[in-house]
Amino acid sequence: MNPSRIIFIKGSVETLEFFSLQIAKALRSQGIDTWFWDMKAPLSSRERFLELKPCEDTVLVTFNFIGLSGESQFQAENISLWELQNIPVFCIMVDHPMYYYNRLRAGIKNLTLICIDRDHQSFVSQYYPEYGRVHFLPLAGTMLPGKPLPLEERSIDVIFTGNYIPPKHLTPHIQHMDAESRDFYFDIIKELIRHPNRPMEQELIARLTGEFSQITREEILSCLYSMIFIDLYVRSWFRREIVCALAEDGIPVTIIGKDWEQAGCKCPKNLILTGQKNSLACLESMRQAKISVNVMPWFKNGAHDRIFNGMLQGCAVITDSSAYLDEILSDGKDCAFFRLDCWNEISQKVRRLLEHPGEANCIASAGYRTASESHTWADRAQALLKIISA
Repeated sequence: MNPSRIIFIKGSVETLEFFSLQIAKALRSQGIDTWFWDMKAPLSSRERFLELKPCEDTVLVTFNFIGLSGESQFQAENISLWELQNIPVFCIMVDHPMYYYNRLRAGIKNLTLICIDRDHQSFVSQYYPEYGRVHFLPLAGTMLPGKPLPLEERSIDVIFTGNYIPPKHLTPHIQHMDAESRDFYFDIIKELIRHPNRPMEQELIARLTGEFSQITREEILSCLYSMIFIDLYVRSWFRREIVCALAEDGIPVTIIGKDWEQAGCKCPKNLILTGQKNSLACLESMRQAKISVNVMPWFKNGAHDRIFNGMLQGCAVITDSSAYLDEILSDGKDCAFFRLDCWNEISQKVRRLLEHPGEANCIASAGYRTASESHTWADRAQALLKIISA
């Protein structure tokens, strides 16, 4: 199918709305009609949706099952408006599929699934074969208008964007468990911290099948959903350790994100907290930064938009890697990689780039070229069109 109209949804999660707006902008430049349902204006959106002329080549593109989770504004006659109008749905999951257990097992009709990590893609193909072919579409970056400033003219040395989740906000998820189960969870956490290159689903499934030899497929999926706590805990642990290591080694870090005052950093004066900001404000702050530090949310075969956003704003990007990133980026050329199992070495890498501005400028310039040529939302829009057409 070659779509002539693509429907998106806004008014739910700001970041996902921003992604949708960037994709829609690129699609409109290709002559494709785009239309947004605004969840903050459900009555008028529903009215305008019903007034749209019936079109056989209309599709819905959404993220994280927004509009597919039983929200009343999208329902009619006990089914979704998309099913009622026979509109194909393409859902991009920006977290591990285990987060969407309830949605995936609901058997949503006329649904095509898209993952941002190839390990996630393999997981869905294996455990949810009823959805047919699953596609891979990595996240991308957004380029602000105008040429990025030279690094020497920037006011921020190091920037980090992302929230911190204090352990006390996570432990309520497992308070209902018995002591043996909690110990089992924390033993897995310790193992992942010791061996951070292991994909999350592989480690969890191996531990489940090793502990319960007769466990069924459905029981595995149900258990993985209850183990989201482990994913959140481990990614937050590394995020805190890395950011605080920089601060405690005397490197000021400008942070965009919430709850970092609860991180327990031994040198909080080097954490320049700006609070949570929207996507556009994050990009504008990156434009003032020399180095953008990223910690991947346990994507071992995908990418995060923070990497490409930093490159497109002209930063020298330092990040942990993945199998996918190893294919598209070169350490020391268009980015600088660090290893999670050697995370305490990150301060040396950051300090080196700060003390060698020529090297940082070369990485920033090469990263800008790489991202602008292949990793913008306009590039992903083209890939999305191929998925829809297939």
